[in-house]
Amino acid sequence: MISSASARRESVHLWIAISIIFVLSAYRLASALIPQIESFFSAYTELPVAGVLTNVLFIWLLALLWLAYRRWQGAVLQKQDLERVLMSISPDSLAVINRNRVITMCSGQVESMFGYKDRELVGQKTDLLYFDRRIRGEKNEIANRLEEFGFHVGYATGKRRDGGTFPMEIITGAITGQHGAVVLMRDITQRCNTEDALRESEKRFELFMRYLPGMAFVKDADGKAVFLNNYYERAYGWDVSECIGKVDAELYPPELAEQFAESDRRVLENNREMRYVTRILQDDVMHSMLTYKFPIPSQSNVRPMIGGIALDITEQEKAEDERRKIEKQMQQAQKLESLGVLGGGIAHDFNNLLMGMLGHADLALTKLPKDTPGRENIEEVVSSAQRAADLANQLLAYSGEGKFVVETVNLSNVVKEMSNLLEVSISKKATLSFGLEGEIPAIKCDTTQIRQVVMNLIVNASDALGDDSGEISITTGTVHRTAADFVDTYLGPKLPDGQYVYVRISDTGMGMDEETRNRIFDPFFTTKFAGRGLGLAAVMGIVRSHGGAIALESTPGEGTAFTVYLPATDEHIQERTPESDEGETWAGSGMILVADDEETVRDVAKMMLESIGFEVMTVTNGREAVDMFDEYPGRFRAVLLDITMPELGGVEAYHEMRKTDANIPIILSSGYNKQDEVEHVPDSHPPVFLKKPYRIESIRAAFRSLLG
Repeated sequence: MISSASARRESVHLWIAISIIFVLSAYRLASALIPQIESFFSAYTELPVAGVLTNVLFIWLLALLWLAYRRWQGAVLQKQDLERVLMSISPDSLAVINRNRVITMCSGQVESMFGYKDRELVGQKTDLLYFDRRIRGEKNEIANRLEEFGFHVGYATGKRRDGGTFPMEIITGAITGQHGAVVLMRDITQRCNTEDALRESEKRFELFMRYLPGMAFVKDADGKAVFLNNYYERAYGWDVSECIGKVDAELYPPELAEQFAESDRRVLENNREMRYVTRILQDDVMHSMLTYKFPIPSQSNVRPMIGGIALDITEQEKAEDERRKIEKQMQQAQKLESLGVLGGGIAHDFNNLLMGMLGHADLALTKLPKDTPGRENIEEVVSSAQRAADLANQLLAYSGEGKFVVETVNLSNVVKEMSNLLEVSISKKATLSFGLEGEIPAIKCDTTQIRQVVMNLIVNASDALGDDSGEISITTGTVHRTAADFVDTYLGPKLPDGQYVYVRISDTGMGMDEETRNRIFDPFFTTKFAGRGLGLAAVMGIVRSHGGAIALESTPGEGTAFTVYLPATDEHIQERTPESDEGETWAGSGMILVADDEETVRDVAKMMLESIGFEVMTVTNGREAVDMFDEYPGRFRAVLLDITMPELGGVEAYHEMRKTDANIPIILSSGYNKQDEVEHVPDSHPPVFLKKPYRIESIRAAFRSLLG
């Protein structure tokens, strides 16, 4: 710290003046007292007492004066040292100024802050160090009212020697009686940066809270709102400022307020966050709010506050529900597909076995007179084999391979034709009502399979009534459906938008619980004492093979309703031509080529055709059939091909034969549903499809239709 020279000179002059005045005053006092003292002692002695006393007194005065001077000098040095220490240890720059704002003293920190040496600033005005921006009037106050100025805190812009600027805080304190002031100058760049960062953070927080897609709130320990974001204004139309200081009971219905208060209490007691879902009514719509609550620790002895965020998850819940439904349907479809493949394979092999049983039994019946003993037993074998074939057809229906004869029909007419059969198939205590719409679009279907669907659903409805009285209703109609409409149906999510014809069968029976509804279409699942569990599974397969969907509505104690949707078509309804009795006696002639990989099927087909009047040549696969057909051109009158054979299938063999003879009549046969595959063969003379297991009447009718 540098003291000014003028200040030191003034201090020395003051000390000299005081010393002279003190000595003169003491000498004058001594001059007045010495004659009196000398007259007192002259009576007793002749020694020059006055002179001695005068010298002693003078020496004593000089000693006192020297001691006073040393003490005064020590105090001054101590004060100066204290000032030096105070000004040197302060991290801020200090300066002493007079009433003209001229610097008379300053600390060494000015160099690091402003770039000036402290000695360079003595005698300079403060304008050299800062712009007087935010302390207007400081000049006049220091100049005119310095003594009563006191302390003043202001802010200005500091000026460095290199031209740089920085924000600074100035604390000015007047020196009473000295017409000057002490100025503390503090660099507040870091503080300003911190404040700017804080303001920016607060701005981001405000924007975040403003556009947060949910509620954000802070409450004190008493449950009073301290902060609410703008979501409350958007959701409820509240004036957020008016809600501050209110408790939940003043803002929400009682049941919600109690729930919120209880969760607040648990957060405070456990001092940990919690999460829960709340249902809140907004704009007459029930919303699901996922709420997070957490304690906010206090920095003092005040009780902690409660913060929280509530996000609207209504749409997410809907999407999750849709995802679960679709996932469930996909699992159901995969299960149906895998079981369908298994069931279809079993049914195909089973049909080949039944082909031998029915064929040989049929042939035996053609050779036995009607009064032959044992004929009834063979007829019973035929009947049992036919029932077994029907069971195999149910498996094929479940696998989606059960559609064999496709027609364009009116669904209402199909149900109407079944009305008598349906009425005798239900319980005597049940009442059957019809609501059939007449003018509806046609559908393309296997009429026999659709009848099976209706019959199975009617029987299921009757069983649901049990021994109780009730009502069963069957209605038909048409409706436009979109993919979204099929979300809650079986087999429906992949169906296209369009016009659909439906048949709805409902009952007033016992209904089904969720577990039963989830398994109702599983094969071999049944709630009946003696049921096989294939009825509704077959319904599922038939609807799937027709590109439709099934909707199920059922509540325990309130009944069940099945609605089957089938795609409508613009094609005209086909008129059925009644069969004549001539077909039973028709006989053929010529050579027939039969190709099948099953020996039993080949033998039975050969014997059946020979009984009709044909000659027959058999081969074991499609490749042999093509080679035989090429080796003997023009020899065969017609060809019977199994569709599924090794090396070369029936359809491939068909195309090869067409290259040799474009007009040769060909029949394709399979235990699977291959009619669609056959119908789409591009040919002016398409093949005829013959379903296994077939009997003599079926094979006779197929060849008669080809050969006339």
